[in-house]
Amino acid sequence: MKHALVAFALLALTGCAAIQGRTAADSEEILAQAGFQRHPLDEPGLPSRQLVESAGTYKFADPNFCNCVYTGGAKEYAELQRLRAERTADRDWVTRHSLYGNSSDPIVWGAWKPEGLDAINAPIAGK
Repeated sequence: MKHALVAFALLALTGCAAIQGRTAADSEEILAQAGFQRHPLDEPGLPSRQLVESAGTYKFADPNFCNCVYTGGAKEYAELQRLRAERTADRDWVTRHSLYGNSSDPIVWGAWKPEGLDAINAPIAGK
């Protein structure tokens, strides 16, 4: 019984990591589609997996999955918002026409709503 519990716990943790990895891939996929450029992460202090705006430049750092940062400007950010609106409209249509429409399961909806893409202002250094 003890071994079964350990195996179940390991399986659950693996499942959580897979979901987080898929969510990370979804965010990075839509950023790339919007024209953001991927670079090695060499800038300390950026929040993990959160789009940050500073002086018209947008950055999305992912130290856990790709160890990279996606950067773009106003044009890329506008395209990101357009793509997100398109995905939301698609999701709304699927919600109205699917058996899975009422599910809050991230496996069902993860690709439709990547996380961390609502831009925040860059944190002020030293605070």
